[in-house]
Amino acid sequence: MDIIVEIILELYMGFMMLIVPEKNIGKKHRVIATILAVCMLVIVLGLGVWGLIWLEESNLYGIIPLSIAILLSLIQIIAGIVLYNKHH
Repeated sequence: MDIIVEIILELYMGFMMLIVPEKNIGKKHRVIATILAVCMLVIVLGLGVWGLIWLEESNLYGIIPLSIAILLSLIQIIAGIVLYNKHH
């Protein structure tokens, strides 16, 4: 089970890092984009865990943080794919 979780987190982090372009920008901008991607990853995972804890307690309001986490994740993945295609 631990291996599956690690693989999923690695793939998810790969998708989140798509927003960081490898070419055509300076090192300073790459570092800022990487920090932004990691912060978003932490926020999304935090919202997901928070929502799951609420749902486990039979509180239907847990759907709200889960929905926000999914929405933020999708926005970042789509932005990463668009930027990746734009730069390649």
